[in-house]
Amino acid sequence: MDQKQQKRILLAARTIIAAIAIQLLMPHLLPHGPAVDIPPQRRPVTSPVDPSNKSLRFSSGKLTKIVERVEEGREPLLILPETIVFDNSGTMYVMNENAKLVSLTDFEQEEGSGDASILTAKATEVADLGMGRPLGGKFDKNGCLYYADILLGLARVCNLQSSSKPNVELVASRVKLEDGSWSPIAYADDVDIGPKTGHVYFSDASDIKTDRDIAGRWDFVYSSKVEGVRGKRTGRLLRYRPESGEVDILATGAAFANGVAVDKDETYVLYTSTFEGSVMKYHLTGKRGGPERVLDHFPGFLDGIDCSFQRGDLCYVAIPSTVPSLMTAIFSLPSWLGKPIRSFLMMIPRTWAPSLE
Repeated sequence: MDQKQQKRILLAARTIIAAIAIQLLMPHLLPHGPAVDIPPQRRPVTSPVDPSNKSLRFSSGKLTKIVERVEEGREPLLILPETIVFDNSGTMYVMNENAKLVSLTDFEQEEGSGDASILTAKATEVADLGMGRPLGGKFDKNGCLYYADILLGLARVCNLQSSSKPNVELVASRVKLEDGSWSPIAYADDVDIGPKTGHVYFSDASDIKTDRDIAGRWDFVYSSKVEGVRGKRTGRLLRYRPESGEVDILATGAAFANGVAVDKDETYVLYTSTFEGSVMKYHLTGKRGGPERVLDHFPGFLDGIDCSFQRGDLCYVAIPSTVPSLMTAIFSLPSWLGKPIRSFLMMIPRTWAPSLE
């Protein structure tokens, strides 16, 4: 055997060993699978932020900031709340990071600030929602709060106004597929309730489950980042029917299904596809045939959405961040180059992951 043949055999052996090593390490480096192709029409379509638009600044007089009045010797309760909800009497609640349902009452102007845009409120723990991490929620006509828990699924708490202990129960943690198998609800995110039927519409943002960060907190933001980079579009819009206890799938294929809002006549449901930067519409009556994109060109990624029942033509959508410049650059690349770069980003430690802007 000459020297050239030896080099070829050695190169082939190294290649085989490297391929085996990659196959063995891949489940650990990419536990949620590699990045997939994102067609150009499904990539975020955003518009630049207009710095001259001051309508959503505190100085405009249209916004009010609410802060907690923390009594001496007591720990604060407003710890990373995700969503504001109102009960049928108009009382405001939030659900915090520690799965506590907290009411906000007795609003006052901040003492000594002289700033009318800042109010203080009394925060009171109303219910312990258990071990999960609640995000969005909505009260039904009976005073029960349905809420999305990223660890558990769809849950509800009742008896909030009675003297007895509030009753917390898990409503749905999985949904039955057409083939008869069961699919777990991995990332319940937001909730709205139909005013006509009482059906509960909620989003299952991704099939990536949330885990804890190095500080021990449930890091649901990192899970969303992984989903956005992976590009697999596993988000779903689901419906729970209280009269039968059944859950069905209304729409699939969202790039992180996030906020949910039903119109006042319950003819359609709006939901946000966060990493497409789009608002999607699913028709409950009349026109069918799957969801349609109705709004895009927002100046960032989308989060929650809500519609006014007093003004049926008015809806609000939350934009927590602009699209990071790194992601804008990567989304503009051809797939053959963008996919391996996005897969690499999924392998880096979460502490190195790009922050939201």
